[in-house]
Amino acid sequence: MKAPASQPIEHKMLSTVSVVIPLYNKGRHIERALNSALAQTHKPLEIIIVDDGSTDDGPERVRRCRNPELVLLTQDNKGPGSARNAGLSKARGKYIAFLDADDEWLPAFLETGISLLEDKSANVTVLWTGYLISPDMTMVTLGNQGLGRIYEIRPHTDISLVNNIMSSIWTCSAIMRTDIVKKWGGFFDQYKCLLGEDKYLFIKLLFNERLGIINEPLAIYHTEDSDLCSNRDNTRLKLEPFLEDPDDIINSCPLDTRHILRHHLFFWALTKAEMYAKFGRGKQATILLNRFTCSHFPYTKEEFRVRVLSTAAPILPLARRLWASVK
Repeated sequence: MKAPASQPIEHKMLSTVSVVIPLYNKGRHIERALNSALAQTHKPLEIIIVDDGSTDDGPERVRRCRNPELVLLTQDNKGPGSARNAGLSKARGKYIAFLDADDEWLPAFLETGISLLEDKSANVTVLWTGYLISPDMTMVTLGNQGLGRIYEIRPHTDISLVNNIMSSIWTCSAIMRTDIVKKWGGFFDQYKCLLGEDKYLFIKLLFNERLGIINEPLAIYHTEDSDLCSNRDNTRLKLEPFLEDPDDIINSCPLDTRHILRHHLFFWALTKAEMYAKFGRGKQATILLNRFTCSHFPYTKEEFRVRVLSTAAPILPLARRLWASVK
C-alpha cells in the first residue's frame, strides 16, 4: 500500500496583537469597527472593548456578537485615554493597536503593520500607516519629504519634518509594541481629557523610539461620526495636555534632541495661539506664548520673533493676526 501523499503545510502568522476599542455612546458604529477588526487577514489575539460608561445600546451590541475573541470591560465615564489604558492593562499581545469605535481598518492593516514590526532589520517598535478620511475619502500619507520606511529623530532632524509627521498621524493608524506603550505611560487619562490625549503619548514615542512609516492607506478615519469634529470650534479652543504642562514630555526626551522637541512644542503653542487670536482671545494667546517663551523656552525678544516667523511660515495669515494680539 502506498503511503498517502503528504499534504502541504500551511504556515500561518501567529496571532500576536491585541486590539483595544474604547466605546462611549457609539452604538450605531461599533459593529462596523468590530467587523473590520474581525476581518483582518492577521487575526487579532483578542479584541478588548472598554465601555466607558455608555448610556446607549453600544455594550449590548457588543454582547450580541458572541465572538470568543471579544472581551468587554466596563468602567465609569473617564474619557478615551483612560479607556484605552484600561484595555492596555489587560492586553496579552506582544503588539497593540487602538481602534476608535467610529473608525475602521482595511483588511490588511494588521498584517502589513505586523510584518514591518517583526522585521528584525527594521528594528522598529512603533508604526503608523496612511489612512483615508471619510466621507470624502481623502488620503493622508506620512513623510512626504523623503522620510522612507524608517524614522528616528536625530540632533539635526528637520523640524518641519517632525511637525509634518505629528500633524498627520492618527490613533486608528498606529500599531505599537505593548511594552513600549506601557514604558512611556500610555495615553493621558486625567480629567476626562478629550483633546490631545493621544498626542501626549505620540510625542514621547516620536522622540524616543524608532518608528516605521507605511504610506499605504490602511485605516479609515470617520470625521462624519466624530463628536470632536461635530463640535470642532469649541473643542479646538481647549488646551491640549502637552501644552498645559509639557514638563513630563520634555524630561522624557533625550538631551541631544530636546532642542527639536522644544521647537516642536512651540509650533503647537503657536498653532493654538493663532486659534485664540482668530476667535478674539488675544489675552489667552499672550499667556500661552509667554509660557513657552519664558518657562520652557528662554528666548530673547529677537529670538522669539525669528521663531514666530519661521514656525508660522505655513500659516502666515493667522500669524499676522496673532502678532497684532500679542504684546
